[in-house]
Amino acid sequence: MRGMAFARARGVSKEMDLIIGHVNADFDSLASMVAAEKLYPGAVKTFAGSINRNVREFLALHGDVLEFVDARTLDKEAVDRLIVVDTRIPSRLGDLEEVARRPGVEVFLYDHHPSTPSDLRGERVVDYSEEVGATVTILLKLIRGRGIPISPFEATLFALGIHEDTGSLTFAGTTPDDAEALAYVMRAGANVNVVARFLGKPLTPDQHGLMLKLLESLRQERVKGVLVTLATAELGEYVEGSSLVANKLAELENLDVFFTLVRMKDRVLVVGLSRLPQVDVEAVLSHLGGGGHPQAGSAVVRGGSLTGVERDLMAALENEIRPLRTAGEIMSGPLRTILEDTPIYEASRRMTMTGHTAFPVVDREGRLVGMISRKDLDKAAHHGLGHAPVKGFMNRNLVTVEPEASLQEVQRLMMENAIGRVLVVKEGKALGIVTRKDLLRALHGTEYVAGLSPRVGEVSLGRGDLVDLMQHNLTGETMALLREISEIAQEEGCQVYLVGGVVRDLLLGYPILDLDVVVEGNGIAFAHSVARRLKGRIRTHPKFGTAVVILPSGRRIDVATARTEFYQEPASLPVVEQSSIRQDLYRRDFTINSMAVALTGRRFGELLDFFGGLKDLQNGRIRVLHNLSFVEDPTRIFRGVRFEQRYGFRMESQTELLARRAVEMEMVGRLTNARVRDELIDICSEPHPLPRKCFRRLEELGALRALHPSLHISEEVEERFRRLEISWEELKPLLAEEGREWILPMAALLSSLPPDEAEKWCRQMRFRKDDRDALLQCLRLVPGLLRELETDEILPSRATRLLDPLKRESLTYLYALGGARTRRHVKTYLGDWSRVRPEVTGKDLEAMGLEPSPLYSRILTRLRDAVLDGRVRGKEEELKLVKNYLREMGHLVSDGAQDGKDDTLRVDSPSRGDLRAGADPGSVGETSWSLRGSEDMAISRDDP
Repeated sequence: MRGMAFARARGVSKEMDLIIGHVNADFDSLASMVAAEKLYPGAVKTFAGSINRNVREFLALHGDVLEFVDARTLDKEAVDRLIVVDTRIPSRLGDLEEVARRPGVEVFLYDHHPSTPSDLRGERVVDYSEEVGATVTILLKLIRGRGIPISPFEATLFALGIHEDTGSLTFAGTTPDDAEALAYVMRAGANVNVVARFLGKPLTPDQHGLMLKLLESLRQERVKGVLVTLATAELGEYVEGSSLVANKLAELENLDVFFTLVRMKDRVLVVGLSRLPQVDVEAVLSHLGGGGHPQAGSAVVRGGSLTGVERDLMAALENEIRPLRTAGEIMSGPLRTILEDTPIYEASRRMTMTGHTAFPVVDREGRLVGMISRKDLDKAAHHGLGHAPVKGFMNRNLVTVEPEASLQEVQRLMMENAIGRVLVVKEGKALGIVTRKDLLRALHGTEYVAGLSPRVGEVSLGRGDLVDLMQHNLTGETMALLREISEIAQEEGCQVYLVGGVVRDLLLGYPILDLDVVVEGNGIAFAHSVARRLKGRIRTHPKFGTAVVILPSGRRIDVATARTEFYQEPASLPVVEQSSIRQDLYRRDFTINSMAVALTGRRFGELLDFFGGLKDLQNGRIRVLHNLSFVEDPTRIFRGVRFEQRYGFRMESQTELLARRAVEMEMVGRLTNARVRDELIDICSEPHPLPRKCFRRLEELGALRALHPSLHISEEVEERFRRLEISWEELKPLLAEEGREWILPMAALLSSLPPDEAEKWCRQMRFRKDDRDALLQCLRLVPGLLRELETDEILPSRATRLLDPLKRESLTYLYALGGARTRRHVKTYLGDWSRVRPEVTGKDLEAMGLEPSPLYSRILTRLRDAVLDGRVRGKEEELKLVKNYLREMGHLVSDGAQDGKDDTLRVDSPSRGDLRAGADPGSVGETSWSLRGSEDMAISRDDP
């Protein structure tokens, strides 16, 4: 290595920049040092300690083109800038650790390993590290960004570093940046033959011997659901390259997690490899004083026995492995089974009704005895054997696993047997089933199978990013509530999910009020636990496995047992059975409502999107989950339209076609009137102008005429909608109480019908009486009032009597349809006239000697009319008016009026006519009073 020899002879004594990597340098460390030199021209390179065998052999061949300083001749005091690559831990720098820690030395870090508490930190430390597959990838991004050219030799070395630390782009920590960096060096002339030569080195005879010993000792342990393969060996002499042997053996046996323990002389060398994110090798081996990165690492334990080190390793694995979900956790269940003596025709009918493609078959004791598929049933039926029992045609050679089986075991069984499903069985009883998709989603994430982009807009939807999104879009109170639910679920040992519209609105950034959660297990029991912890009340619905927890604040948490449902006939209510979260989401109306967020334990914030709802949110699409969705439940047509208008989405073409066909098949007419009514109320409850747009869209789909053949959104009706939208906002400040805003668009819709037809339709739809009365006031009473209120001369008392019977919604409807006079009268009524009351009260009448009777109402009504019209002012004039009336009615005797004395009350019983029990105060128009001067009160029958 003449280049290196020259550097030793030359020495270095001036102030300098120094580039170093970790001890036991590998190709990524070597490549990163060479790459760093291109970013720091004039810097020198040295090795901090030992070098891997394959790196030594590479240097032996390429020493003339690489220049390194011998660390033994290095003037450490001359170093003023230190560039450290492929590590941030000072203890991995050997004798050069003191330089990294010396005050005054500026340190630049380039590392791809995860941060640790032992990392170099401080004001003089600049950290450019990123979590990618190889450190040289970080440096190559900078080289490319600055336009620095690289030679084919350098490109080859950089390729070696990337290939080695990413397992040729196969390790779990590999990123797109690594792939792009590798493509860049390939274009720059990297020699793949050289890469293959130094990465694919053959084993030496001693290494072959070690490999055979390890192969003979292979065994597997299940740790938190993860299959860990262990191998041990004892050697009399030191054999170099234990990590190479471990890699070859892991590749040969296709091992996901592999640890070798080799005792050589007075030390035990531990090598770890992992393809699973649940097993971080660096974290595991840190318990033994070792290190590395999440996919690979090593540790040297001096003076220990194989048994003792293995015991410590198992303890470290128990402590560090993140649990891998088991078959029992991801299975769909409980299973719908059939008895072995079920006839073929009946099994076929059930399969059609439920949409399943196979049924597990059980005997009378519930033990699993076989599996019958749709293909088996069709063959039997083709041969006229519909009445034969399924046991004669079922498959008895079943592949099963126990609930505790790891996903690695399930994967192996599926591949070895070329099957798409594995039954989960315990003590002969079928508990559930794991399908290929269940397995792939559990191993690789929900986006893997669906092929979805993990972003909505610019928001990443990995678990951590989704938790960040939740913290941003949800209130602190809501997040605290979800954390409480998560803790309870962890304690109860069940999987709990935030589901449906709550997830949709969370992703879209809409406010969240009540919470909907689904429990894989007993939802009602979980709801009781939540109610106890949060001191809430609970209402249960055992028939459906649901409950509502009402918190002291009034907030609701809807809790449901994960369930599936099937429809025995179109437009009917579904039959419900307990199931898994996947099947629970599959029963929902649209993909955007069929997502869930896991809340239990470490899964908190994991998005479950089995059906592409996230992608449909991105693209603004409303899409059903299957082609019979609208046939099974035609109310989904109304909900789909409502979601279209609310979010500015559009039904995708196939979904719209299915909706139109369901309308043409008259599926809407099969719904109960109450279900249609509730959907229409939901539409009318949307903020303006969405109800108008919804009804216009329903008319496009043909669904409006399915409700009544004469319903039509004409230009006149559409104008009525618009005027109502404006009027409600104008009158809202004057309305003393909250109105039923949905009444207005409903009335506008029904205005296209004759009043008698509208009343008949309202009765058929089974509206509550109060709601029906409000609608009919708008449709029957308002048109007549419009004519009278638009007259030139109408006294306030008359206008008030006309408006008093109207409900708030009817007043708004009248205001919207009326001209300038009517609108002025309605506003004055709401702001003034409706609040006018006489100062004289019933107590005053009682003090005058009148016994309580309907006469009170007539008197007070007439007083209010007089006050409204300005004919009396103040209590004194009101009392005089009352006395005048009583005198006229014969209840008051004047015994001193001429000399100014007060009249005296003669308490005679009022006539039967005066005490008509059903007298309408508004109908007493024959008699009223006027105040003439200050004393004289007289009746005028002509007053309105």
